[in-house]
Amino acid sequence: MKNKILQMKLAAAGIALGLGMSTAPAMADTNRALEAWKAFAAEENNPRYNKWVELLSDPEAIKLAKEWKDLRGYDAYDLIDKEEIPAELKPGLVITAENKADFPWLPKYLTQETYDAIGASWGNIKKIKIVPSNTYYLHKGYLKGNKAMAEQKTKLSFDETGQPIYKDGSYALLSGPAATALPFLTNPKNGLELNWNNVAASVATDTLEFDSAYMNSCTPDSKADRQYRANLWWWHYHERHNTAPFGDIEGKGDMVEGGAIFMFEPNDVRGLAGVRQRYASGTKEDDFKIFLPSLRRTRLLTGTDSQDPLASGLELSWDDWRGNWIKTNIENFEYNLVGEALILSPTNTMHSTGGLEAFTIDEERCGVDYVEMELRPTYILEQVDKTGKYQYSKLRYYYDKEDYSIATRKTWDPRGNLFRSYVDARDFLPATGVSVWGALIIRNNVSHRTSTMWMDSTWENLDEIVDESMFDVDQLRDYQ
Repeated sequence: MKNKILQMKLAAAGIALGLGMSTAPAMADTNRALEAWKAFAAEENNPRYNKWVELLSDPEAIKLAKEWKDLRGYDAYDLIDKEEIPAELKPGLVITAENKADFPWLPKYLTQETYDAIGASWGNIKKIKIVPSNTYYLHKGYLKGNKAMAEQKTKLSFDETGQPIYKDGSYALLSGPAATALPFLTNPKNGLELNWNNVAASVATDTLEFDSAYMNSCTPDSKADRQYRANLWWWHYHERHNTAPFGDIEGKGDMVEGGAIFMFEPNDVRGLAGVRQRYASGTKEDDFKIFLPSLRRTRLLTGTDSQDPLASGLELSWDDWRGNWIKTNIENFEYNLVGEALILSPTNTMHSTGGLEAFTIDEERCGVDYVEMELRPTYILEQVDKTGKYQYSKLRYYYDKEDYSIATRKTWDPRGNLFRSYVDARDFLPATGVSVWGALIIRNNVSHRTSTMWMDSTWENLDEIVDESMFDVDQLRDYQ
């Protein structure tokens, strides 16, 4: 009986720690994630956990979680219930280099690269603590879009390059309910549908600002050699619901979204500004421009330029920006749904402190001292290069089955060698469903170089702070 022994133990104790049954109130007033966190917080006596319980207990958070569960037909707990979970794998368990071999089941729940990183001499993860699983979802705009698609029985197809389109041939991400929706919400039938759920989720909000983002590059002996500080912005251009300007951004009729960056540190790159905007058409290259302060000129980037590092030494290219910003095109890539997995992934509870306590970068900024992880049900997508010219011959994504965010990912170089692997945590606000990046580590398994990042997100007055000037490189170049 799947998970039966653990369920009986938890029920006997009268608690729910995220992997078993609950003696919770009626689910209209709560949910299993909330009840699991209540029990865990009571045992741990940690103010940060108490704060997370407070955020989960917000009536708006409970309502959103229920509406999304009703719409998709499940939440994470329903899927976890179908699995046989080792009795030791429960909230409170701490995993280190000294004891990881004591858990022979552990490699099943971590990618090999993450398992190897525990106690490694480079890109080290020092300690992992298991916490209760959460239930994740997107903001009300996506909820509205998906409800409308269901009510209108909206069916999408793909054009010759694999872009989602309505029956009339118009691009789904430019107008109508699918412009802000997960277009294939439940049971994506193939890799292309799965890919578009993540792409359409974008940055999971209408407007994003990092003030600032800190990016560090590290040598194979885990010594920091460069640290960058930049501000980043993102705009979702159509069917905007949670941040003004609402509706559509003027002048962006054939574009889906845009991202921008302005570098502050170090001094030799200060003033570098970049803007990249994505056209809906699969045959039209991104509007991608960089202002180079040393030359006092703007450069138009095309083609392979998107494979360049964001900055010297970083294990992050322009196409890795926002997790996956490779332009979808079935002429250039295969998209294969290759399986499903229940994995351990960093918890997205950073909003309980506004800091890095749940994902602590080490003092050298080259490893992770401490990370909290939870069980997540995922789909596995493999994206395979068909051209022989891309920086990655293959990418493997583990997409969360609730919100289709990237739970973890890894890539292979053109020679077929395992290349980069990623572990990252997000900053999720339960009452709104907005979720942004918080921190990550990228390990280069060929060179043994490492990059770490952490981000300070702006949560207030985004409608006043972010405007069209951030997405025009000729204006952004004069920022501050």
